[in-house]
Amino acid sequence: MKHFSSLTICAALLLAGAASAQYEVLSSPFWASGVNNDGLVAGYMAGGPTYQLWNPDLGTTEDIGGMSPDGGGAGQPKFSTDGQLVCGTDAGGQGSEMATYDRTAGTWAVHGGIGGEMDGNVSSAWDISGDGATVVGLGWLASFSAHGIAWNSTEGMLDLGSVYPGASTRANAVNGDGSVVVGWQDFNGPWKSAVWRKNPLGGYFPNEFILIDPEGDPNSDFNQAGECSAVSEDGTWIGGYGDYANNNEPWIWSEATGMLSLGALPNMGRGFVSGMSADGSIVVGWFDGQFFGSPRKAFIWTEADGLQDLNTYATTVLGVVLNGQQLYSASDISPDGHYITGTGMGSSFDMFAFRLELGTTTGLFPDHAKGAINAWPNPVIDVLNLENDGAAELTLAGVDGAVVLHQAVPGSVQLDLSGLAAGVYTLELRGQGVVRTRRIVKH
Repeated sequence: MKHFSSLTICAALLLAGAASAQYEVLSSPFWASGVNNDGLVAGYMAGGPTYQLWNPDLGTTEDIGGMSPDGGGAGQPKFSTDGQLVCGTDAGGQGSEMATYDRTAGTWAVHGGIGGEMDGNVSSAWDISGDGATVVGLGWLASFSAHGIAWNSTEGMLDLGSVYPGASTRANAVNGDGSVVVGWQDFNGPWKSAVWRKNPLGGYFPNEFILIDPEGDPNSDFNQAGECSAVSEDGTWIGGYGDYANNNEPWIWSEATGMLSLGALPNMGRGFVSGMSADGSIVVGWFDGQFFGSPRKAFIWTEADGLQDLNTYATTVLGVVLNGQQLYSASDISPDGHYITGTGMGSSFDMFAFRLELGTTTGLFPDHAKGAINAWPNPVIDVLNLENDGAAELTLAGVDGAVVLHQAVPGSVQLDLSGLAAGVYTLELRGQGVVRTRRIVKH
């Protein structure tokens, strides 16, 4: 049964201080996992056994049941594009199972498993397709290993398998119609990228790695991108976790561009993509601290502005007053690119959930020219004109990560690229505490 508890706007803003209407805070320790186009946030209270929906606009939370990770379940709650279905975990016949919650009916439906169980968990959901028809996640095998799984009402539960016998996999994200599923493949210890594509004859084709160099060794873990964690609505763009193969930088990939590392925030550690807008134009995530135990930082990335600290973006672009709070990790962005949700830390190390409103539903920022990489023509044949608002360190790298140009620039310059081979390159500028990247196509 659903249960509502009132949280006054005033109480929520006590922690936020003088925060604007663009920035809402839930001062209770709440793990935010998903956000829909209406700004509703899915997650669970730390230590709470069930899932909750937080409505920052009304100042309320709604208990929708199910079994949260702190209640014996696993996985994470995410929304379908219309916001009416939520994936999660609920009690099944053999233990906690992958499930779907229907907000209209107020009921959960469990989807079973693939024959195994571990510590009372049969299967868990990690994402739901935009159309709500496919749920993906992890299922336990009788051998105590696990495989990525996908469920739909037509085919039921599908074991996505593993390219290495005995090695585990997991499905982390799925696109709008369930045709592209992404996650990780265990490979001698490290979790590497995995992409499953729908087979028109039924089920999915075996998973494939995303390769940093498409011409390189497909079996080398130094040529395999890290774990996949996000996919655009049409399946064109995939995002994932950085690891030792690409200097620990978060990354995105498409067939046309290859893998693009997004850069790094100064004095931070490994970077993680957690979500992207439906069109792939906005990517969010976080960086671990540089040292063990040091705080994380949330980031936002766009093609125009590149990688930015979400704290800096919130204060300088959106005008949000954080009052010493730190946006610790961004866990999701709504499909229309309007809202970001995640977790923050206060000055007393108190945890809170946040929802940040970007003020756009297009994936494009109206004021993105400030500090952006303005480079033209793009595609370029010989000379690239670069207009920048200050001194910076410039790096140009190929899709394999090999640096082809590295120099300091005082501001606006012209770059002679006539000697470079045709292809896709990543232009990176580091300066004034900000890292910005842009894709450059050389003809």
